[in-house]
Amino acid sequence: MEVVELIFPVFAVIVTGYVFSRLGLLPDGVGDSLIQFLFYVAIPALLFVVIAQEETKALLNWPFIVSFGGATVVVFLLMLAFAIYVLKSSAVSATMLAMIAVASNTGIVGLPLLHSLFGNKVIVLAALANILVVLLIIIQVFLLEATKPKEPDEVVSILAHLKKVLLNPVILSTILGLAYAISPLSLPKIVVNYLDVLSAAVAPCALFAVGMSIRPASIVQSGSTVILAASAKLIVLPALALLIVLSVGADPLVAVAVVVSAALPTAKNEFILAKQYHQSEELAAQTVSLTTAISIVTLILWLLALSRIYPDSFSI
Repeated sequence: MEVVELIFPVFAVIVTGYVFSRLGLLPDGVGDSLIQFLFYVAIPALLFVVIAQEETKALLNWPFIVSFGGATVVVFLLMLAFAIYVLKSSAVSATMLAMIAVASNTGIVGLPLLHSLFGNKVIVLAALANILVVLLIIIQVFLLEATKPKEPDEVVSILAHLKKVLLNPVILSTILGLAYAISPLSLPKIVVNYLDVLSAAVAPCALFAVGMSIRPASIVQSGSTVILAASAKLIVLPALALLIVLSVGADPLVAVAVVVSAALPTAKNEFILAKQYHQSEELAAQTVSLTTAISIVTLILWLLALSRIYPDSFSI
């Protein structure tokens, strides 16, 4: 019963957002505005205030990095090989399919979800997951750039894109928080209180916005490749992450954070990259929509399974 009491309110907020969207009770664009507020204000505030006050030794969690990062890389390589040798896709299309199958929405969905369930003690882990996904996206950019026709300003294009990635508010706030934690400085109480007020909006705004973004029609429109990518993202990746985290004997809360991070829907960044490189645009759009809709169910199932394996982590 404790697990249900912990999980139900989180997903009820998502369903509330969906209901409000379907009934048209809020103006069009409210969901997008909430995402912008989260992306530029609330999530950076939460990441900075938590990480900046963290002990340095807690900032590099190797069991988490090995489990989440290892599972992500393995599934990426498997999907890449499948796309090239079975589907006979081009290198660019194969790269897009592989990334669509592993890039987790750690910022807008993962961090608020973990924060709602377990509080500030998992924020550092959520930040690490976000960093690992961004590192993989940087590698993806290099692969995409290497396989597309070269232009005279190619180097400038690559550097400009990487600069944009690194100046992402979620990434930048994580880097600044890490730098502050390593330094001998401490945050003034008044600054902590201010950032706490802003970060308190993360969970309700993010979960409500996710609910508003769900489009059930995407399930009907999905083709076999989309279903393959969604299955790899929501089932295969978290299952492999769980196997790895069990083998390394990680702390229960770390293990739960690993599997939840792996079981998140596909990041919207993949649709943005697909549009920019004119590759697999429909596949990216449908997979993002499908995984976001279905993850409402699959995440609950994963959390229930994890509560059986690590019951102490879910104690209220």
